[in-house]
Amino acid sequence: MTRISITTRALATTTRLFNPFKVAVIGTGPGGFYTAHHLLNKSSPDKQIHLDFFEKLPTPFGLSRYGVAPDHPEVKNCEEFMTDIMTDFKSSSRHRVRFIGNVEIGKDIKLKELEENYNSIVLAYGCTSADNKLNIPGSDLPGVISARQFVNWYNGHPDCYNSKNPYKPPPLDKIEDVTIIGNGNVALDVARILLADPMQHWHATDISVEAEALLEKSAVKNVNIIARRGILESAFSNKEIRELFELKDAKFKPLEEGLLESLATKKLGRVEKRRVSLLEKYNKPTGPKDHPKRKWALKYLLSPVEFNSENGEIKSTKFVKNVPIDDPLLPGRVKPTNEFVEIKNELVILSIGYQGTSIEGFEENDIWFENNKLHNRGGRVLSRKSKGENKENLTYKTGWYTSGWIKNGPKGVIAVTMMDSFDTAENILEDLTNGTYLKVEKDKDIIDSDTFKSLDDVVYWDNWKKLDNYEIKEGEKTGKSRYKVCNKNDMIDICK
Repeated sequence: MTRISITTRALATTTRLFNPFKVAVIGTGPGGFYTAHHLLNKSSPDKQIHLDFFEKLPTPFGLSRYGVAPDHPEVKNCEEFMTDIMTDFKSSSRHRVRFIGNVEIGKDIKLKELEENYNSIVLAYGCTSADNKLNIPGSDLPGVISARQFVNWYNGHPDCYNSKNPYKPPPLDKIEDVTIIGNGNVALDVARILLADPMQHWHATDISVEAEALLEKSAVKNVNIIARRGILESAFSNKEIRELFELKDAKFKPLEEGLLESLATKKLGRVEKRRVSLLEKYNKPTGPKDHPKRKWALKYLLSPVEFNSENGEIKSTKFVKNVPIDDPLLPGRVKPTNEFVEIKNELVILSIGYQGTSIEGFEENDIWFENNKLHNRGGRVLSRKSKGENKENLTYKTGWYTSGWIKNGPKGVIAVTMMDSFDTAENILEDLTNGTYLKVEKDKDIIDSDTFKSLDDVVYWDNWKKLDNYEIKEGEKTGKSRYKVCNKNDMIDICK
């Protein structure tokens, strides 16, 4: 009996080793590559994984390449996780990993085709292709733009450098006053782009050369960063606000009188104390010897109600003043008053959050995406049958998972995304162990399919490395960390 048991287990182990689990990861930003990293490094010895990354763009790294501010190279170090995966497992005797770029899931490859080729599918395609909106008069004026598009432009996202329909950046050479609505880290990144000296601060980074050229001509003198709530509800991190305070040639204008004083009786946590301490340190009036090139301000307890225009161009924004609701059960809540204030501006940048978008085929494949949200529990994607059911009686889409911003919404820093992606990976490994996965033919490979063979200009990892090396070498010639190629067709030409 013992011999039979041992032999049976050995056969089962051998069978699993020679029948690898096939995993598709849709998206190669932090959510995708952290999930893959954990899957490959934490799977048990009897599991062999064949993992394919699918990326809509010719380039990997997603939000790290196109969302992180150019002057934060230390944050981009997370890209080493993806690079290590491709290096360590490209020719591994156990796992196999491939990068398949310039392929759009839902369009080039249908979701049904993924189900026919993979045991597990991870949706990690981010949450940065649509914006939250302000439904107020004047919001469709050309001088009201989204932070997402502005960030994509200065980070060289190919969507902004499309030959047929390129993004038209605001005429910064003709703009003096800018209002940024929202005060999260993205808002502060945008403020830093507008306030910092282009040559001194930005030239050595990987900012797009087109953006750098326009910033050198910038006429911006004043930047106001507006928040609906109070200081303690600020969405920025202490690190980000400190960087803004320490900019040369950009002076912080003092806070409205009484704001800091109103916090004296509040019980503050460690992070809040540090934030208030930073504000107190830099909350000083401009001295007679100060002649800053640019000024900026943090303004609190204001909500926009109208964008005012003249001859079709935005001239100012009208705000209603808010007051905190004095209710311990509603911390941080505010309510409008009958007082209004008008702030002069020729440009408004909305930094009020991103929206998730669906992939073509979600509804037909019974994936529950509703209200800009991909519904899931612990990274396991929910079926549309779960609508209306209680939390104890949910229906999951076998083999389907999610990680990153499309899992939880656009919030949290990259370190938070990493830990959350590890949780998704743990659930995938648990389901693989329990036999909860899509069943596919042993020798089936999507690259051999007729659909895949019909695709043009597929970019593999070796192709990307050609572009990567080109960008680094071209950057070295002009003293930049990287010269980003922004046009998609140019990228593919170099890759090939």
